[in-house]
Amino acid sequence: MKFGIFSIYDTKAAAHLPPFFLPTRGLAIRAFTDCVNDASHQFSKHPEDYTLFLVGNFDDVSGELDMPNVRENLGHGSQFVVQSIIEE
Repeated sequence: MKFGIFSIYDTKAAAHLPPFFLPTRGLAIRAFTDCVNDASHQFSKHPEDYTLFLVGNFDDVSGELDMPNVRENLGHGSQFVVQSIIEE
């Protein structure tokens, strides 16, 4: 199976966080969305500081890594913040 290799870039640290592996971009976006909307997670405190990137692919059958020259920006944390509706 092929997995995407994803990393979060922290603008304040000017560095990428360690990569993580998921089968699809959609799952990575959902995981990132969950983090920026979880009040107990560091991403939720400053979502504008974090950006999700696809940095490569990994084939678990062949063991091969595909690392393209260009990282793919999948979105900034602030784009994934869900505004809750307050009931009155």
